[in-house]
Amino acid sequence: MSETVPGYIQQAFDRERVDARTRIPNAGDATALRTLTVRMYGRIAELQQRVIADESVPVACTAGCAHCCSQRVEVRAYEAFVLAQFVQNKVDAPRRAQILRGLSDNMRRIAPLTREQHVRAGIACALLENGVCTVYDARPAACRKYYSVSVATCQAAAQDPAAPLSGPLEHDNLRLAGNAIALGFAKGAEEAGFNSDLYELHAALTAALVSTKPEKRFRDRKKPFV
Repeated sequence: MSETVPGYIQQAFDRERVDARTRIPNAGDATALRTLTVRMYGRIAELQQRVIADESVPVACTAGCAHCCSQRVEVRAYEAFVLAQFVQNKVDAPRRAQILRGLSDNMRRIAPLTREQHVRAGIACALLENGVCTVYDARPAACRKYYSVSVATCQAAAQDPAAPLSGPLEHDNLRLAGNAIALGFAKGAEEAGFNSDLYELHAALTAALVSTKPEKRFRDRKKPFV
């Protein structure tokens, strides 16, 4: 990690890096890889809860608050595989069909945009329904590690994504704690020879839903998404 961080957060990054570098090559099948990813999500929660408790962070996020769900979200391949498995096995057929339509619609909207334009476009996530994430239990690290300290700042940013932030948004050590686990895992995967690129959520999830080839390419240490 490039920023000056508290010792225990830096140590968490180092442990995560070594652990991923060791364990991911031994994940012999798709299920094992997804299990490692889900356990990594649990460690994000544990470390961030420690920061929240130790530093009395005034977290403003509440159920049904979805101001942050219209941002560009990027995921790593192993996160897309967890999402795809959840959609395929935990979501009923009508809702699954709705998700696929939403993914397709959003991809058409995103296709002509540059990354910077997408960041400012305010396109609601296709996995959001009536202010609720329909895949909450399988949500990627980008969503898990984000905590706001101001509803007003989030609301203003959602209303005008291109405008500068109107006030405080995140607690530094809480953000760094989430990054320590997510980036440590990604760096360990990369050092073990696996792809750790970031991909736009809708495109990666669609590819993982329609074919098992990306997951196989990842395990073969190839670029999973073309």
